[in-house]
Amino acid sequence: MSAHIGSYDVGSDGTGLLGRERERTMVAALLTALPRGEGRVLHLSGAPGTGKSAVVRFAAAAAGRQGIRVLSTAWAPGERGLRHAALHRLLRSVLPGSTGLPARERALLDAAFGGCDAAPGTGEPAVAGTCEPAAPDMCEPVVPGTSAVAGPVSARLVPAAPAEPAAPAPAQLAAVVMRLLTAAAEPVLLCVDDLDRLDGASRDTLRALARLCGATRVGLIVAERAAAGVRPLPDALAMTPDALTVTLGSLPAPQARALVTRAGRATGYAEEQLVLAVARGNPLALTELSLDGGHLGDAAGFGMLPATSRLAEAYAEDVEGLSAPARTVLLTAALSASPVTRDILRACTSLLGSGRAARAGLAETIARGLVAESVGDVGPAGVVGTGGAGAGAAELDEGGGEGVGEGGEENRRLYFPEPLVRPAVLRLESAARRLAAHHALGRCLTSRPHAAWHTAQCAAGPDEELARRLEALAAGPRPGTAVLVALAALDRAARLSPDPERRAARLLRAAELACDHGLTDQALGHARRIDPSELGTFGRALLLWVHDLLPGNSAVGRERIAELCEAARAVAPQDPALTQKLLHAAARRCWWQQAGPGERHMVLRAFEDLRSGPRDARDAAVMALTAAVPLPQAEPPHSAPGPADGDGDGGGDGDGDEQHLAGQVAVLVSDLDRAAPLLEEAEAAVRAGGRYGRLPQLLVPRAMGQIWLGTQWHTAQALAEEGRMIAGRTGQPDWVARATGTLAIIATLRGQHDKALEYAAEVEEASLRLGQNRQLNLAALARALTASGTGRYVEAYARLRFLFADPAAPYAFEQVWGLAFLAEAALPAGEQADARTVVEHVTALTEAGRAPLPQRILEYADAVLAPEDEAEVRYRRALRPGAGAWPLLHGMTQFGYGAWLRRRRRVTESRTPLATAESVLRSLGAHSRAEQAASELRATGQATDGQSGADDIARVLSPQQLTIARLAARGLTNRAIGEQLRLSPRTVASHLYQIFPKLGVSSRAQLAARIGPD
Repeated sequence: MSAHIGSYDVGSDGTGLLGRERERTMVAALLTALPRGEGRVLHLSGAPGTGKSAVVRFAAAAAGRQGIRVLSTAWAPGERGLRHAALHRLLRSVLPGSTGLPARERALLDAAFGGCDAAPGTGEPAVAGTCEPAAPDMCEPVVPGTSAVAGPVSARLVPAAPAEPAAPAPAQLAAVVMRLLTAAAEPVLLCVDDLDRLDGASRDTLRALARLCGATRVGLIVAERAAAGVRPLPDALAMTPDALTVTLGSLPAPQARALVTRAGRATGYAEEQLVLAVARGNPLALTELSLDGGHLGDAAGFGMLPATSRLAEAYAEDVEGLSAPARTVLLTAALSASPVTRDILRACTSLLGSGRAARAGLAETIARGLVAESVGDVGPAGVVGTGGAGAGAAELDEGGGEGVGEGGEENRRLYFPEPLVRPAVLRLESAARRLAAHHALGRCLTSRPHAAWHTAQCAAGPDEELARRLEALAAGPRPGTAVLVALAALDRAARLSPDPERRAARLLRAAELACDHGLTDQALGHARRIDPSELGTFGRALLLWVHDLLPGNSAVGRERIAELCEAARAVAPQDPALTQKLLHAAARRCWWQQAGPGERHMVLRAFEDLRSGPRDARDAAVMALTAAVPLPQAEPPHSAPGPADGDGDGGGDGDGDEQHLAGQVAVLVSDLDRAAPLLEEAEAAVRAGGRYGRLPQLLVPRAMGQIWLGTQWHTAQALAEEGRMIAGRTGQPDWVARATGTLAIIATLRGQHDKALEYAAEVEEASLRLGQNRQLNLAALARALTASGTGRYVEAYARLRFLFADPAAPYAFEQVWGLAFLAEAALPAGEQADARTVVEHVTALTEAGRAPLPQRILEYADAVLAPEDEAEVRYRRALRPGAGAWPLLHGMTQFGYGAWLRRRRRVTESRTPLATAESVLRSLGAHSRAEQAASELRATGQATDGQSGADDIARVLSPQQLTIARLAARGLTNRAIGEQLRLSPRTVASHLYQIFPKLGVSSRAQLAARIGPD
């Protein structure tokens, strides 16, 4: 049975191969040349797991589809010591044709394959180098001392003695093989995998065969491993005419991500990112690595994922070829949480009983390229440990002067050039050997936290002191895969905790950390191990906080707000940081559930009672989430206590928490100019720290801000889609709904009304499921914009007016934004007076101060709803310098002003604002609004980009009639046309009565066919 270690799955036809465009091109060139008699050689090399076998199988499948005969061979366990075993496997289907070869050439084949090509009575090839006895040929004498052997490729006489026949020279055997292959009626492709693992005789013959492929219809693809200690292909093959040589490396990020998704082992976004970080583009690792259901194992001690047996097998030959001391050194280095060479040698000396043996073993592993050494605190990628270990322990000296400590050794660090070797080694070694290495490392490492990690793996019972030392590994920033170290340390510390309260606190800390990093399953697993009946006041408060972060708890009723406030009061003297978090959680629930004044005042009273001193960003967020009127502007916050303060779940400086909270406050007050850089900075910090659970909370507000700030909405679209995807894969249904609502608004503004309605329905369903009324605001806004975008202004106004139904409720930023569209729909809907009352109410509520965008929205609404004799002054104020900072609002204002000028018969003046509006809106992607501006512009007599002055219809109809005809052709009713053009339905009908005979049509269907719907 052949083994293809290092390949990743492809379909039977090879279409499953991801990427590798260069290799595909080389394979295609080789196959194209074969029918022309231009045989070539393609040499593939690469580290274990880089997909060499996948490319070979891809080539075989492609050749089969082109009618090229494919012969394949690969390494098989147990055959490496058998001469020509792999060559026999390659040629077994063509050996029956050897009967047509001259006797001398048949003799060479017999000498190579032992005189057999098939096992008697089975039809299967016998193992090369052996031969089952067959019935003697009665027509020929049997020479004494020999046995007769049947078969078309046979020397007929095979010595019965155990001595093997003389092996043919590789060049001679290669010539015979080439004659045999060229006798075939069709071109032949030889696919050889694992060349470096094949028996030496087969390997030498294949190298000689490669030099003979030119000017034949035989092609050769060979794949071999390129790694330290492995003999590469000789120059003879590299110099073969027309040879193509390629070394396979890591897959690019998009293809690596696609391969992880197809493998299906990573169940969530955060786990997928961990796999990508650990695998580093290695295809085999991408398909094999995962969190293994939460069982992190020994590999978590150095921030790696556990290896599967298939991944470990790719490196098995490296390990099995080591001496016993070198294998012990390799295991100890792979297991060590510290990279300090001296510490690792001390542990190896303890295991081997000799410092000389430890140093010799280290030298061997370095010579084999499995381990390398650097000098200094910072080593290359693949350092053994995730943090420097302190030095200072006395050097270990054995009797006879075999001390392992040498000058400068305290600055030396070990690292693995190929990081995947580390988890593979742990998988290949027994549990007993790993436990012994843990014990030695626990006694020899000078870094107390790292030593505690190893000691803890050997601990048989509770140990509070050891648990406290382990917690130090979970402190500080945890970028990339370092979160695995923290989670494993907290989990082990919890298991060592004799006190239920401390055990629960450590599990909850791990659950909060897992939530922060988007590892939902791990967070739930930690939380489920807690027995609430064992907890005191602090433990119950902490459990309440963490449960509020976990998926599935958002639907809890408003009674949770009171519980959070009570818990905050209970722990305030003991833990101010947890108190602040509980108040923030209560405030978030007030906002999401649109709680009434009673709940909001409860949170604010608790906040005022418990929080004293300078306010920070989290305090500002609590106030903004609960205040009846949002704060006019967030003051620059003091240093916000990161999650690390008090419970150690976050990073501190540079972790993005302060920027996130300040950006959240800025979004709540619609201060988008200030929010944008804060959220962008927080996003960069969160990505760098691997805190993927936070990403949707940053991406979605950024997308919403880009609706107003962006000059093109593809950025907003991309942010919302990514936020929706990550939220769905990190167990955050509330942010899935939020992102979906944002996509609904973008879709309807772009004129994609059917898609917008689908999104809105999803948001409404999620709102009911989650118990979050806040989600309905985005759905209502999307439905209203869809109605106005299709000319149904009365319906649009009614939906928008519903957002302001409760004057006592706090107005969120969605409602402030909706005010612009309410004013826009009021005039064609005939609701100017009612709209003015809403604008006046919002103006009064925000009199204390407004961010720039709400101020501009109120100015726009004031202009649109102004009496005719005051409108121009108010429009000019709304269009004062700086209005272009919000392109959507700027385009709406220019359109409103231009339409007002045209209605006042100031046609020439109206053209400039209308043209500006069309340009801005079309650049944004607001096609229906841009077309509306173009229609108004055409009504002034000015041709737009889509209209030719020679157009026959334009010459027949007046500008206004042309606009009405186009709208009618799009299917709008007379009432909808009137609402859009500020005309009565009777006036529209009169115009259509004149348009029909001018164009020679008698129905709207004929009108649409005559001028087209656009």
